Amino acid sequence: MLVVAVIAAIGLSMLNKGDVEPTANEPEPPVEEPEEPAEQPSRQEKLPPDISKCTPETDRHPPVLYSFLWEDPVPLPGGVNTAGAEDSPFMAPNDETLYFFFTPDVRIPAEKQLLDGVSGIWVSGKTNGTWGEATMVPLGTGDIHLDGAAYASEDELWFCSARVGNYEGLDFWAADIVGDGYTNIRNVGEELNVEVEVGELHITADGNRMYYHSERPGGLGGMDLWYIDREGDHWSEPMNAAEVNSPESEGFPFVSLDGQELWITRWYRGTPGIFRSKLVDGAWSEPRLILGIFAGEPTLSRVGNIYFVHHFFENSQMIEADIYVAYRKPTVEPIDQITEPDDGYLMGVLPNPAAGQSFEDAYSEASEFTDLVPVWGRPSTFYELPGELEGEWGSVFVDQLTRGNGMAPLIHLSFIGEGMSLKSPPGVMNPSLSNPEWRLAYKRAAVEAVEASKPRYLSVGNEVNRWLEAYGLDGDNGFMHWVSLYEEIYDEVKELSPETKVFCTFSREIVSENREADLDFLSLFDPDKLDVLAFTSYPHSVQGVNRPSDVPPDYYSKAASMVPGKPLGFTEIAWPSHPAFGGEPAQAEFIRLIPELTSSLDVEFIMWPWLRDLDEDDYTGLIKDDGVEKAGLDEWRGLRHSSA
Repeated sequence: MLVVAVIAAIGLSMLNKGDVEPTANEPEPPVEEPEEPAEQPSRQEKLPPDISKCTPETDRHPPVLYSFLWEDPVPLPGGVNTAGAEDSPFMAPNDETLYFFFTPDVRIPAEKQLLDGVSGIWVSGKTNGTWGEATMVPLGTGDIHLDGAAYASEDELWFCSARVGNYEGLDFWAADIVGDGYTNIRNVGEELNVEVEVGELHITADGNRMYYHSERPGGLGGMDLWYIDREGDHWSEPMNAAEVNSPESEGFPFVSLDGQELWITRWYRGTPGIFRSKLVDGAWSEPRLILGIFAGEPTLSRVGNIYFVHHFFENSQMIEADIYVAYRKPTVEPIDQITEPDDGYLMGVLPNPAAGQSFEDAYSEASEFTDLVPVWGRPSTFYELPGELEGEWGSVFVDQLTRGNGMAPLIHLSFIGEGMSLKSPPGVMNPSLSNPEWRLAYKRAAVEAVEASKPRYLSVGNEVNRWLEAYGLDGDNGFMHWVSLYEEIYDEVKELSPETKVFCTFSREIVSENREADLDFLSLFDPDKLDVLAFTSYPHSVQGVNRPSDVPPDYYSKAASMVPGKPLGFTEIAWPSHPAFGGEPAQAEFIRLIPELTSSLDVEFIMWPWLRDLDEDDYTGLIKDDGVEKAGLDEWRGLRHSSA
């Protein structure tokens, strides 16, 4: 990003050497002509002796990833970075040619950089996956010049330049790319440089639209993104790309080759950050932050690797810049091949063992009538769960016991702790649903849990409407912050693993208050971002519902009607065998009643909380804690094969 400032600083003095008359009483400033070198000097010999190469280990403000579709960013390996300043990268369409601006010492005045013989546009080629030693791009036309901000198509290189022949202090020029050379170096004309006032630019792959940044009048504030369309030999009137602009500054556009993504640089929390917008129904979506902390000017490879500039600062002074890369993660395919039965439901339960029974025997026993197993970890907090899934625990309980017995995991993440507190990783100051650091940790956990377990089903948040009941819509912990975070996570997980079904689990009852939940909150969610309308349900907890026959016939259809067209899922549904609620006969009756209560609905899965009572005071299981089966177990087994 320093390239424009450097070049613009010398632009007017360059023009005074050419066609512009110097102002009266102000003699034309002398311009020192560089000596013609016998050969192109190397970048290394021009580097300042008093600055050591910055590394991630010594970086006081490293770039931060805000999307976990990419690996953590690293300096680009190979022959690009030095102890000087590499800036303004641009990846050519062939994915094997990277252009960038270089100057050896950002502390040196611009007019001296002009004369050092190495400041300008450089290029590196990739061979066998390795970026080779960069060489300077020869763009001279016989006069002194300084170039930067390259954009490359398959056959043209566009660049900004301070040189004789400009209309303004800083103009865009172009050159034809022929083999390894550059010919027909020319100013792109008065229309673009004067009338349109183009800044750093990107032309779409079809050549018909140009995006650029400018401070021209009519914007939303600061520097805005604009676009113009090709009209024969000319361009249309500039249009403000209002969907991606804000009262702050946006710039340095990059458009993906398929035209579906627009990448920009925008300030975030005091430093430049990289944002991505997607083309949705012909309009650009609200840009989302991808990389922050002195990260800017993104350019992407065909496979989605992000190349960008990262500036190093020391004592509030920039001392160096490097090209960094964040490698795109591969798409994930769910491991589990689950087929819903034609005449029943996908069934789930937690196979908790009886006293003295092994987990192996408990999971094997449950597999005879179970398709899905809820996975909470040991149980584990959301920020611990990805590590558990990747480690020995996941190997045993997910891979061996669950999948090894022909069942599939349903992964749960929950942010709600005891007493409606917020679970939070250590070190997060003032955690809340609005805290950016906390939100980032939760999103990372969801994405990494999918990477680790490759599940068919992911529940992001459990009984979340209980949080709404406790905290309301607004404030630092307001529910609207959860809605926005959930939808961010949904988008990211679906991009990583399109076949994973993602949803948020809601509570059909507010158990602590013995009432049904107010379901109006469902209107807050985008229905396109709920793959399943999932509930927990303990209808006996509602005041006045003491027997299964007390459950209204529309109890579940009323809830499903709030988000029509969605399959219904129960991550937990149960009736206890406690005598106060009819004992074991009532539990069995409730299970028999489930098909009737859901007869008009598309039910994807139903899951009983756990197979056995947790202890002698628990009545939720289908088997007593002493191993005696309850009447409800046979009814539950039968549900797997009959929904009539």
